[in-house]
Amino acid sequence: MRPLAAALAVLLVPLAARADMLPDGHKGVELSVRVEAQVPKGKALVLANTFEGGTLIVPGTDQKISWHPLGGEMQLRLIAAGDTDAIKAAGADLDRDKIKPLLAAGAACGPTFPGVRTIVDTSPAVEVRWTWRATIDGAKCSAELVKQEYLDATGKAVGTPPSPEAPKPVNAPLADPPKPPDAPAPADKTPAQAPVPVKAVEPPAKAPESASGCDAGGSAPGGLVGLALVLWLRRRRA
Repeated sequence: MRPLAAALAVLLVPLAARADMLPDGHKGVELSVRVEAQVPKGKALVLANTFEGGTLIVPGTDQKISWHPLGGEMQLRLIAAGDTDAIKAAGADLDRDKIKPLLAAGAACGPTFPGVRTIVDTSPAVEVRWTWRATIDGAKCSAELVKQEYLDATGKAVGTPPSPEAPKPVNAPLADPPKPPDAPAPADKTPAQAPVPVKAVEPPAKAPESASGCDAGGSAPGGLVGLALVLWLRRRRA
């Protein structure tokens, strides 16, 4: 089996190298796990889907672990104690296919959880540690996550590293510019025409009366009679 493990390692190294290329502003971190539990005789706890395929758990101790995203999310499982030697041997050979059925025969203790590969390089943390508390009752097992810590080089817990800001798209579409307000309608510069005054129609002037007392217009018949009488008197005196 040792030659097989060497061959698998040769095949996995290029995959791991491509997947472990650190993005700008990031750094790698170490991983560890601590499980608080009372494991009865005949049973054992294993952390499934570590880099080796499965890592046997020693309760109450801090254990260094390795993980890779290609292996899937990790999970605490309860197995028969008789399968521990086979899991150790398969893990040493990186024979994940042989470990999987051994883990599947056991019982899941809790939900799956992903490991952490990189954090922002401004964080003082150098290690990520998960602390679980497991309760075993016969063939049943339950576990809860107590805490997930980020530790500095002295083992002191530090704050959770901030998530990197998502890069902004280079060719983001520009928003439509705001429309200018509607211009007011131009004022009518044509001067208003003054109303034409209407002249009152005056009645025609009355013709002046003649010195003789006759109407100059000659409209009255009395004037003709007077004139004829004057002519007749003149003829008699002649």
